[in-house]
Order: sequence, then C-alpha cells, then structure tokens
Amino acid sequence: MALGFSWNEVHMIKMVWLIVRLAVVYLIVGPMLGILLIANNSHPLFFHLERDVVGWISIFGCVIAYILVRLEATKEVGKLFFVSILGALVILMYVKEHFWLQGMRIHSWTVFLAVLFAISLLFFVIPHRHLKPLLFLLPVSACSWLLVWVVYRPASLVIEIFGAKDKLPEENISKIVEFMPEVFRSCLASGIFMVCLIMPFYILARWGHNPKSTYQSLTKRLRQIRNARHF
Repeated sequence: MALGFSWNEVHMIKMVWLIVRLAVVYLIVGPMLGILLIANNSHPLFFHLERDVVGWISIFGCVIAYILVRLEATKEVGKLFFVSILGALVILMYVKEHFWLQGMRIHSWTVFLAVLFAISLLFFVIPHRHLKPLLFLLPVSACSWLLVWVVYRPASLVIEIFGAKDKLPEENISKIVEFMPEVFRSCLASGIFMVCLIMPFYILARWGHNPKSTYQSLTKRLRQIRNARHF
C-alpha cells in the first residue's frame, strides 16, 4: 500500500496521467508547428557584426558575468548570463544559415526552436532524470536571443552609425539618429517575443509534468517565506 492505494492502483494512476500528458502534447503539436512555420517565414534584419565588435561586447559581458558569479546572491544569475553569452555567439554564427527541405528553405532559427520545443515536450511526456539537464537549454536560449536582440544588434547599429559618421551627410545622420529609438523598441520587442516564445515550453516541461509535486513545492516555499517574515 502507498498513500492508501495499492501498487496496481498507483501504476494505473501513472498510466492515466501519462495518457493525459500525451493528449496535452497532441493538442500542442498543431499550434507548435504553426509557430515554427511563422518563424521560418519571418525574415528579421540582422545587421552585419564585425568580429572585433562581437568580441569586445562578449568580453564586457563575461566580465559582468564573472562579477555576478563572485557575489553569492547573484551566483546563479551570473552562471546563466555567462552561458547565455556563449549561446548568443552560437546564434550569431549560424543565424543566417539555412538549408532546403523538399523545396522549402529552413532557417537556422527554426531548427533552434524545433529542437527546444522537442526537448521540452519529450521531458513533459517522459520526465526522466537524464533528460532534465537538457531543459537548461531553454532558459539559456531565451536569454541568448534576448542578448542578440537587445545588446548585440543595437550595439552594432550604434557602431555602424559612428563608423559612417564622416562618410554620410549630417542630414542623413540626423535622420538615422531620430529613427534609432524606434529601432531600439523593435529590438526590445523582438527579444521579449523570443523569451515569451520559449519560456512557456520550459515552464510546461519543468513544472507541468507533475502538478502535485509542483503544488507541494510551491506551498512549502510559501510557508518558508511566511515563517521567515514572522522572525
């Protein structure tokens, strides 16, 4: 007996919950394919980045990550930030790559998203401990895309403007400067969009595969916070 249930009943409950998870995945696959198709048909404009520019931005980011790691309160954030910088470099290396599949051009970012979605859904259905480390790729990828759009891309634009300052008429420079806030807002929106696109799959896989355990962990954490406030 376990918690009032026989082993056969426990096994049956697990099988029923597995079927429920499979049904959830079945319902998600359609919208997920639609998201991938829309993402593949989009053509974001990526500014050309010089290697030295990418290098200096990455070094500066690594210094910040190192400082965060050295501080106990921000140690985990620093680790995530450092790995996200590496992920951003990978994205910048392959973001313009594509291949053809049955007459359709498949972009690299579509492959990135497809792999991340597949990992999350696989762990959601089969939450094995050996698959759990792969879930870390989702928040890392989300942060990496955020860095690409919010840091690398705007920085490249600013550097290009300063580099062409002596070659373009002052009137054109003024128009470009006036247009920059709109570009920055667009970059921020694109970065947030990628985060919102990836993180729901992470949340589903990380905490959705076992709602009972998630609820117990959440209530336990809330009790700890409440007790800490009393003291």
